[in-house]
Order: sequence, then structure tokens, then C-alpha cells
Amino acid sequence: MKKVAKFIAGAFLVAGLTACGSSDETNSENGGAAGDDSITLAVWGSSPAETEGLEQTVTSFEEASGIDVEIEVIQDNFQDALTARFAAKNAPDVFYLESFAAPKFIASGVLADISEDVENPEDFYQPLLDSFKDEEGKLYALPKDYSTLGMYINTDLLTEAGYSVEDVPTDWDGLVAFAEELQGKLSGDQAAVIFDATMARNMSSLIASGLNPVNEENRADFTSSPEALDYLQSLVDGNKAGYLQNPTIDLGMDSAGAAFGLNKAVIMIEGNWVLSALNQNYPDVNFEVLEAPTVNGEKQTMTFNVGYAIAKDTDNKKAAVDFVSYMTGEGQQQWSEISGTFPTRQSVAEKMGLESNEKLQAHVLGAEYGTVWSSGVYLPVIATAFDNQFLAAINGDKSVEQAMKDAEKEANDEIERQQ
Repeated sequence: MKKVAKFIAGAFLVAGLTACGSSDETNSENGGAAGDDSITLAVWGSSPAETEGLEQTVTSFEEASGIDVEIEVIQDNFQDALTARFAAKNAPDVFYLESFAAPKFIASGVLADISEDVENPEDFYQPLLDSFKDEEGKLYALPKDYSTLGMYINTDLLTEAGYSVEDVPTDWDGLVAFAEELQGKLSGDQAAVIFDATMARNMSSLIASGLNPVNEENRADFTSSPEALDYLQSLVDGNKAGYLQNPTIDLGMDSAGAAFGLNKAVIMIEGNWVLSALNQNYPDVNFEVLEAPTVNGEKQTMTFNVGYAIAKDTDNKKAAVDFVSYMTGEGQQQWSEISGTFPTRQSVAEKMGLESNEKLQAHVLGAEYGTVWSSGVYLPVIATAFDNQFLAAINGDKSVEQAMKDAEKEANDEIERQQ
């Protein structure tokens, strides 16, 4: 079994900051790696399946290359710990990087440009690859896996209500109208549709409604599209009427997957991360998975993407590039099959037959057109403002229009303050 070093965030921060004053300057500056035949890899804690997949695939790389990989697991506060490691000149050679956080790290200049080091880049799903590029098109990470949203339908509950999957509309407006009708045939503790009101789940729908919440000037825009305001209003109206419910707030459940698995919801729009829990914890629930509903006639879904990045100041760039190339190339099928994650190369998805799998097909198709959860260095600020203010609209404290005006001002004031 691959040896793995585990750190809680606090200990990791201390180790990184202490290394800055070490007498062994060379070792502290290259992330602690011993030389070209050894690299460090920083990851976050994950599921048992993903941990096993990582360790086995890393072992395969070591056997094929002769390069030793030390895996360092950061248990929490991954981005903060990583930032501290860079500040202490003790960064790992390779590390996980979320597309959401990528613009910040790219802008800081701490990542290696790997634009010329990628074999067959056109084989990647392009939205996944593009999320790790800067404005000039330079590439700073390779996507290792991803998740998309799909529409899950509890076929038993649907049948009991007198409908079939074919009756479920595949467009948002139709789905909302169907949900209102369906709700009248359910018990009081069940929801026709469960939903998430955060910007991370709704950004693609807003874009399909003619609104990019992050405009060309990297400022928040929540008010310029009447169609987007109408979309948000449909969420508020549906929640107020009871046919769109939040699994935690309205149903008192730990998660959407739990609500769905316990027959508290007929339909949910969720990521493929719920599949293993549904199969293991709720094996008696029968369900089908369709693509996320279209909005204004456009296909849309959210894509959550993680990549491998390399520290710019590593002394082991060749070994690091070899590792990243293996994990996203020759070794990707092994990683995906063991971990249960989706491969980012189209050729690997084809070899694994994912598009022919009824439960996975919708998610894989979404990778071709999904909106990646990444949009400039101020996306965290803009998303926080949206989430704060839209919750006020959901709760009935503000109109949708007022909430979005307030969110826009809150975000843009904070962006100005940070500059």
C-alpha cells in the first residue's frame, strides 16, 4: 500500500511556515522533494474509493517511471494551507486545484505554465481544459475528473402519482408547471422537486437566460436580464407554493441524496456524487437520470472540475509533468474505474462505455456543454453576495428584483474594497 502522509490544516501550516527558516534552503524551496526521482503531491481528504484509486494509480506510475511520489493529505482548509505553503516557499511539487480557485492561483503567478507539455489536448472535454487557462490561453493545470448535474427521477413515486418518466418535461418552464401538478398528488411530507438556491447550482441557468453574473469587467451583474429575473422568480414562487423545496430547510434532511433516497422527493437536480450513496445506502430506490432541463431552449448544466497543477518554482518539473501526464493520460482509466469518478479525456470515457450506461450517460453528455464553476478571481465574492441576498428573496424578506440589486451592490462594493 502506498505510504501517505496525513496532516490536519493547522499542523500543515506550521510545518510550511517553519520550513521558511530552515537551514536546508534548497529542500524547503523545492517542496521537500529529494530530487528528480521524487515529487510531493498535496491532496485533500476524500472517500475510501477515491483514496484507493489514487494510491493504486500512483503506485502504477511509480513502477512505470521509477519516480517516487509522496502523497500529503490536507484534512481541511486546503486552499488556505496551500496558500501558506507558497508564502513559506515550501509548496508541493504537484497539487489538486479546483477550477473555482484556479483564477486566483493563476493570477498570483505561482503555477507552472504547462501549455507545451500536454499530449493530445483536444482529447479533453474542452470546457474542463479551458477552466485552467489564463486570458492569453496559457494552460496551468490538467483536469483529473469532474462532476455535472443531472435530473434524477424516483420512478416508483412517479408511478404511484400516475405518471411515467416520459411525462416529465425536459425544459425548465415545463418542469415547474409539471411539479405544481405533481405536488397535489403527493403526501404532505414529500416534495415534487427539491432544489438548491446557491449560485453554484444556478449559474448555467442564468447564463442560458442571457445573464452572466460575472461581466466582462469582472464585476457582478444580476439585474441586466429580465429573463434571468424571471427564472429566479420561478424558484421563489415554487418554493412558496411548496412544489420546489429545499431538502435541508424545508424537509429537514441532511442532503438532497438522503431526501431522494428516503422517498421524500420525486425529482432532484444533483451531481453524480450521489450515485454511490444511492446505490449503497438506498438500493431499493428505483430511479432514472436525465440531462438537466433546458432553460430558454438551451442545454445547460453546472460542471465542477478538479485538476493537477504544478508549482512554478519546483526543481522537479520534468518529474512533475510526467506524473500529471500519466494521471490524466495512461493512468486515467485505472483511476476512474477504482475511484468512481468521471475521466476528463473523451477517449477514456469511450473505452469505459460511460455514454451507454443509463445512470451515467446524462452526466457525461453534460461535460460537452456544461458551465464550469469558474469565472475570474472575484467569483467567490460575487457568489457569496448572490447566496446571501437570494436567500432573503426565498424567505420572502425582499423581492427578487431588490435582492439582486442588493447582491450586485454588495459584491461590487467588496470588489472595489479589495482592489
